[in-house]
Amino acid sequence: MKIAVAIPTFNRKDVLVECLKAVANQTLKPACIYVVDNHSTDGTPQLLQSLGYDKEVDGVKVNYNYLDINGGGAMGFSLGMETALNEGGYDAFWMLDDDGLPAKDCLEILSKYVDKYGYVTPVLMDIGHPERLNGSCRGSYDPKTLQAAYGGGEVMPMYCNPFNGGLFSLEAVKKVGIPKRELFIYGDEMNYDMRMKEAGFPPHGIFSARHMHPVMQDTDVHFLVLGHFKPVRWKMYCMSRNKVYNKKIRHQNIVLKTMILAYYYFISEGYLILFQRSWSWMKLFNEAFFDGLNERWGGEKRYMQ
Repeated sequence: MKIAVAIPTFNRKDVLVECLKAVANQTLKPACIYVVDNHSTDGTPQLLQSLGYDKEVDGVKVNYNYLDINGGGAMGFSLGMETALNEGGYDAFWMLDDDGLPAKDCLEILSKYVDKYGYVTPVLMDIGHPERLNGSCRGSYDPKTLQAAYGGGEVMPMYCNPFNGGLFSLEAVKKVGIPKRELFIYGDEMNYDMRMKEAGFPPHGIFSARHMHPVMQDTDVHFLVLGHFKPVRWKMYCMSRNKVYNKKIRHQNIVLKTMILAYYYFISEGYLILFQRSWSWMKLFNEAFFDGLNERWGGEKRYMQ
């Protein structure tokens, strides 16, 4: 099986190098790694060039694309997959964040199931504690609890980590298309998951396939509707805008769609006023809401200056 890997990166040169090594040394080696660099300013190009990793890592070809803009993780995944598709000849596409580390046999295990299901993912583990899940399941971080929650077998229907080791077949990608690059960051993976499901390719987690990833650190407050509150404004903007957009396209029934959007809007607005007590945050959320509703893209740049 000939597999292409897409890895977006931005200012994480050291973890990127470790990720590239882990990918290149899989028991089933990929055919090519497509690295899309969102205009890193930390010396990523120079480090890769000094190691030769801009061309090859341990015998695996690398296609390194340094962009003149920061298009976010969504552009990285989209452009990486699109470039691989245009080059042709691949049977499947593996999507990885630059700070993740797949277990040595992760790709080999996933590859055994991708033709059958079209969309398979590994179990996400905590990179700091590899024996623990990245997030709790039924209050537990024991992988066996997760397995039991999904029926106890090797294949776990509807379990997904789309861009943390998700493997997509050529058939599925041809039918669904590439990830939506305009989403920039946060929600792009759920958008792709949703599109896969709608096209007849629901996700299947493979229990023995493992992928390690850092636990989210920049979240302050958990909340019913927002899910998470991020104190960095451009991140909160992207998360809110993309959540509204994904809700909009998920619910085709206009009455249901309107009810869900109104609920999300007013509860979130009340939360920001009550806890943040800042009209600037209120303004940000309003912009994110209406930009998502009207599919206006690029607004994150207003908050990244």
